[in-house]
Amino acid sequence: MGLIRLIIILIIIVGGYWAYYVFMANDPYDNIGVAINSHLPKQARAYGCAELFKRHSSVTAAPDGCDGLWGDKI
Repeated sequence: MGLIRLIIILIIIVGGYWAYYVFMANDPYDNIGVAINSHLPKQARAYGCAELFKRHSSVTAAPDGCDGLWGDKI
């Protein structure tokens, strides 16, 4: 039972940080956010990259994990 709780807590923490990164972070190159986003399935990465681009459209270089999903390439 303890292992299941630990896994659930880790999922909540990682998912929460990803949501913070996508919707609120001031820097699209946040190391932890980029690492999480890079390991997600393509649909989740595409959504995250689109949201990041909405907030950081002046940034020309895509963060890692957003290659081909940044700007007019969406």
